[in-house]
Amino acid sequence: MMFKRRFLLLLLTAGALVGAASFEKDVLERFMTSMYGVPQEKMYVHTDKSVYVVGERVWWRAYLVDPRGYDWRVLSRFVYVELVDRRDSLVTRVKVGERGDTACFHGYLPLSPSLPSGDYCLRGYSYYMQNDGEGCLFTKRLRVVNPREKSVQVEASAGETRGGKRVVSARFTDALDVPYNKAFLAYETTPKGSDFSKSAARADENGEMSIRVDTAVKYVTFHFQDNEPLSFTRTVFLPRAGRKADVQFFPEGGTLLTGNWQRVAFKAIGEDGLPVDVEGEVYQDTTLIATFAPVHDGMGMFRLPVSPGHRYSVVTRLPTGEEQRQELPVPSRTGFGVTTATVDDSVLVYRVIKGDEAVFPDDLHLFVHASGHVMGIEHVSRPFKGMMDLKQFPEGIAHVTLVDGKGRVYSERLVFARSTECPRARIVPDKSVYTTRERVTLDLDLPAGEEGSFSLAVTDDSHVLVDTLEDNILSNLLLTSEVKGHVHAPAYYFSDAPGAREALDLVMMTHGWKRFDLPTILQEKKTERPYPIERGQVVSGRVDNFWGKRSRSANIILVSTSGITRTGETDDKGNFSIDVAYPDSTRFVLQALSEKGRRRVVAVIDEDAFLPPRYTLPGTPRVTREQEKMLTRERELNYYYENGERVYVLNEVVVSRRKRLKYNSFYDQQARHYADSAAIAAVWSFDAVQTIQHLFPGVMLERDENGDEYFSYINQRMYLLMNDFEESIDFLHMIHPEALLSISMLDGRQGTMYFGERASGGVINVSYKFGFIPSSPGRPNIVPFTLLGYQKAAEFYVPKYEVDSVRLTLEHDSRRTIYWNPAVKLSGEKREKLSFYTADTPGSYSIVLEGITSGGRICRERHKLVVKERGVTEREKKRPVRER
Repeated sequence: MMFKRRFLLLLLTAGALVGAASFEKDVLERFMTSMYGVPQEKMYVHTDKSVYVVGERVWWRAYLVDPRGYDWRVLSRFVYVELVDRRDSLVTRVKVGERGDTACFHGYLPLSPSLPSGDYCLRGYSYYMQNDGEGCLFTKRLRVVNPREKSVQVEASAGETRGGKRVVSARFTDALDVPYNKAFLAYETTPKGSDFSKSAARADENGEMSIRVDTAVKYVTFHFQDNEPLSFTRTVFLPRAGRKADVQFFPEGGTLLTGNWQRVAFKAIGEDGLPVDVEGEVYQDTTLIATFAPVHDGMGMFRLPVSPGHRYSVVTRLPTGEEQRQELPVPSRTGFGVTTATVDDSVLVYRVIKGDEAVFPDDLHLFVHASGHVMGIEHVSRPFKGMMDLKQFPEGIAHVTLVDGKGRVYSERLVFARSTECPRARIVPDKSVYTTRERVTLDLDLPAGEEGSFSLAVTDDSHVLVDTLEDNILSNLLLTSEVKGHVHAPAYYFSDAPGAREALDLVMMTHGWKRFDLPTILQEKKTERPYPIERGQVVSGRVDNFWGKRSRSANIILVSTSGITRTGETDDKGNFSIDVAYPDSTRFVLQALSEKGRRRVVAVIDEDAFLPPRYTLPGTPRVTREQEKMLTRERELNYYYENGERVYVLNEVVVSRRKRLKYNSFYDQQARHYADSAAIAAVWSFDAVQTIQHLFPGVMLERDENGDEYFSYINQRMYLLMNDFEESIDFLHMIHPEALLSISMLDGRQGTMYFGERASGGVINVSYKFGFIPSSPGRPNIVPFTLLGYQKAAEFYVPKYEVDSVRLTLEHDSRRTIYWNPAVKLSGEKREKLSFYTADTPGSYSIVLEGITSGGRICRERHKLVVKERGVTEREKKRPVRER
């Protein structure tokens, strides 16, 4: 069991401390103090599928664990799951608290019916995890399909770059592939920053057009000019201009050392961020000494005899036939290195090497650790070879380093330790073949002595492509969350495919480690951790007196729309914190009074701080044939979901009347985006600031170094106008949304033209009713506000076909996700039974079960169900079709 192993490792470490020399003892103490003195958290998110139709829900279960053994017992009690689009804009974010079991978090993300088709990045994290940076957040690609876009199909490509410009070609057709003959199209381009450029062009008789755009343009948004023949908006994302295949070479141990034969690994990445296969030659000066070819996913390795006085270079041939020549790092004569090899996944063989003129320092040591456990430490005074028993290592990545007494790392090598003791969950259906609308009962259990928490998804293979090589709970927690960079098709390395183990070692040689920074640990550097552990929900802030100084012992009254009432007072520094549990959409009003009961104080509410939303996944222009077929089939859908109801898409007929917009400001007519009172009312919020964020996706509310709030767009500070005069966001907070007449947004180019550099990040212009009395004039001690609350639990719907009225309906059951259960408890003592009903589509279903045992063992199982068409009874033939 993991707990027993972990306890044994700690005992071994403690034993090592007893007889260790002073250096070893000091290093061990520093390492253990740092590793176990600071909480660690890591998250994996299991979703019911990876391809969705707008209007559906993304059902998910988050596994929040301690990476030092995958223990559930973490400190955070809330997690966040969000969706980010390719423009780095936040689509939606939910907060979920523990549900029942320890560290059991599950919920859903709603997909708006208006969401554009495309790739989105799902991110998951605890508030505390943000301290480790965005590279340590969980990420997963989700594809969303919007059937309403089928009326206009857009095929676009970007050509070669010339003179700072490149050509973007696009073809526009309808659902039947009939071109929009000579249609007038308007388009917007977005280079760096927030400057927008609007232009127009006309398609030819084949519906094709070409435009020239700046190389800095990231995406182009098209729509028919004046909405003729119909209204549509489509954004095309462009690959980075001028980016070519990137081939990197990694000498084992980090440095080429003279006087040694060394392995050199390589990794080739295409312009889309995905692997490409390359081959080439290695030269010593001008002499060909080796050739290389890929082994798996653009990675490979060759051996190199490193001699003093020589330079080494490579010539790489890309798939396009182009050749690249680059120099390898200059060999070192005074450096040190460590190389490794594994034997039968059970023995780690390591070797310490040096350059031909290197002299070992007195305090150089070989230091090996894995998952926060010290596996070995040994003084190094000469080149030598040694072995370690990998069976004693926790499963996952081990870090082998050469380090001196000051914590400086001379060489490092990653090694993957496999486990043969992983328990297997069993999935046993009650039948081998089912018919449509038939009850399925699954028996699930674990080996004797095991227990754990799992999530289970059942999907229809005819609608949902299950990529067996995409990231899963095993590959994510043990591999992709531990290394830097993107690992393509990570599940392959945990399969029984020939060569998978050798390919995994290439991943170890070509990716850096991101989980723990050893020099920081050993040098005892203090790192800032501004994001606290979230044990509960609080409303916090500060109260200032009339002179701007902190008001101590001020009285606080907090009231919410859900009936919550709390009281409190500020501390000696004028800060307050009130414990209160509240669901999402809760509205609060806070009143602050001075210690003597006076109103002349200002209350400021703390808002949650989040890392900026960023889409960090590589592009996917090269899609497999299976995925192409799946997406084509999804595009042929003629319905989507809205409020749980199926909405059918009909061929569009537009009856339009030009709306005369009423502008309230000169700048409204020039604005890139404009919202009148009707648009504002459609997204009414409790606060004018939130109304702006709802109207203009991508506009963020941030704080500067002085704690003052400001709007930003694409990481640039925006200029705020209210009734055409500069104003602060503090005043905007006091404006009731019903007083808003219009809101417009100017881009950076327009802002600079009208207001100079102070508006180079864009302008938000708010018009409100003249003579309107703010909600709390002269009463800044009363603050209305909303905060992100927890999402209430929702149950996945499963039809009950044992009821005649449900089973006999002729409404077609085309569920994509057949069954979803995010909280399945399994043990080796008794079997767990789960039941659901098949849908109306015959074929095969995929069952995916993922979870973690109480001993920290990660499990994943897959199973297939076969479903055949059932016969139709006479009673069903007579029953009328029910439509929604």
